[in-house]
Amino acid sequence: MRMLLYLVSAIALWSVCHGYYNYQTKVPNGQHVPHPCKPNFIWHGVGHLNPLGGGERNPFGKDFARLGHEWSVDLCRLDSDGDGLTNGQELGDPTCVWREGEIPRQTDNITHPGVCDPWDSHACAAKNTWVSCDVGEFKCDAIHEQDVRNITLRFPRTKVPADETTYECFVFDFPSDEEYHLIATQPYIDNPNVMHHMVAFACDDSAKLMDAPAKCNMGALGCSTTIGIWTLGMTGECINPEAGFRVGKGGATRVAFQFHWTNKQHVDHWYDSSGMTLYYTPQLRPNDAGVLIIGQNHLDIPPGVSSLTTTGTCTSHCTQTYMNSSINVISVLNHMHYLGVHGNVEQIRDGHVIKNLSMDRPYSYDNPHMHRYETPLVVKPGDELKMICEFSSLGRDHTTVDGQGSYNEMCYGLITYYPKENLGKLGCIQWKDLDFCDFHDEEPCNIGQMFNSSNPETAHIIDEVLSKCGAYGSCRKECPPVIATLRQDNPCLRGTMWEYIKTRVMIYMEDGKLLKLVSAMDICDREGQQTAVSTTQATPTSADCKHNNPPERKPSSGTESKPNPVNTFLEIVHALGSRPLLQNIIFNNNNNNNGN
Repeated sequence: MRMLLYLVSAIALWSVCHGYYNYQTKVPNGQHVPHPCKPNFIWHGVGHLNPLGGGERNPFGKDFARLGHEWSVDLCRLDSDGDGLTNGQELGDPTCVWREGEIPRQTDNITHPGVCDPWDSHACAAKNTWVSCDVGEFKCDAIHEQDVRNITLRFPRTKVPADETTYECFVFDFPSDEEYHLIATQPYIDNPNVMHHMVAFACDDSAKLMDAPAKCNMGALGCSTTIGIWTLGMTGECINPEAGFRVGKGGATRVAFQFHWTNKQHVDHWYDSSGMTLYYTPQLRPNDAGVLIIGQNHLDIPPGVSSLTTTGTCTSHCTQTYMNSSINVISVLNHMHYLGVHGNVEQIRDGHVIKNLSMDRPYSYDNPHMHRYETPLVVKPGDELKMICEFSSLGRDHTTVDGQGSYNEMCYGLITYYPKENLGKLGCIQWKDLDFCDFHDEEPCNIGQMFNSSNPETAHIIDEVLSKCGAYGSCRKECPPVIATLRQDNPCLRGTMWEYIKTRVMIYMEDGKLLKLVSAMDICDREGQQTAVSTTQATPTSADCKHNNPPERKPSSGTESKPNPVNTFLEIVHALGSRPLLQNIIFNNNNNNNGN
């Protein structure tokens, strides 16, 4: 998902860095602060209400942020939680002499500087109403039922690349002796310094087993259905008792984990062996579950903006196209990155909002809220599902675009539902205002055909363009009329649809013919835009022309040449990022009724 500032720089620096426990090293004994009422449990998010980190700050976290996110004499001498002990006394630095990187003089009898101690005493009771002994525990009654089995799958101990963002996959065999329903997942996080999120996919037999994790920005082949998700702050997923994900015999026989490492500091000596525990049962539930992903695949967030809202809608037409009957929604999860401040999925019927499915105000990436519905919500064919994402880029000095990195952004809603067979699509995602449910094998635009250079119609377009147009250099005089004629006859070559096709070809495809087609057309489009701009300039008057000297020109930098198609490619690649999880989903028009 790359990741740093969304409300103000102080909030963002705290939120992002602490999401990976980096601020633990900024205070003495920060990695060993015990939970006040759970033996042997570490309070990882020392400055947050949530022991796992992320979200709202506790009293110590507020003081830490206010004083610059550094351990100082002033912070050390404060009594943030009001229990009569200074922060230094509680964290093992009573004389306030500790410096980052040093071993504290006291490493035992550490207490929490943001929780009044003794936590359950009469004097502290009113101050500690927010403290819960249950926070951070995975609770799911179903995993204790008779016949429920579990398997913990962890990828081999692997060195983490010294790169800011890495996506890798690993494929496992799953028991296939019987038919099973997957009913819950629980994360096993080996290295919290780098693990950003993890997704489990159901796979068919075509998914190849691996000896070691491999990079997989497009996801593992043969693996399409999402069956488990973990991201910072989540303790696990417990599926509604009316449904389960079909695995084993007659279902998914293999499971793939795609995991996202974020190594902001480019540390070259970290390793990881994370994974998930999967709970499954031969006592099949009444329905097979599925996951629908909705949202927006085009984001362009300027720097320094306090609020920018974007939407991605699974339109009424799309739900009618994809659904053969109503579905029952059992959970919804919003997904953005660190600029996200508000998220929601609206259910709209006959033009009116009838339900907010996932209202997160505020939204916090590292403290996500899974909106569960014990009584499922019914979505009918013809309903609209609108993902609303609000971003704040205060403190960022550059434009943020959509992409796979933690410092890029995303705007998605993940909707778990049943029965799976009532919805023949895994994703209903817009790109700007394009609805992909309109583009299958029929007119007005056969989008799949356009990505196949050997298709007769596509080959004809390529031949026509390249016979008159150059893929490099400047736009030939004879080229624009050819492009204009082709665009008149083929809507795939016009407007937003062509913009989408062009960017997908540039980013994801290695077909030389398609790349030349896109380059040739883009060169003429850009020169045409420049010509249009120049013709709008005011015509010189006699007063403008009364001097013999030509207008003053700035010295050439040596780079003012004809449009460079390579630069054009790089600009669009940079502007649009990439999409590791959703490319196969968007264009997967198969029903996948085998549970895979």
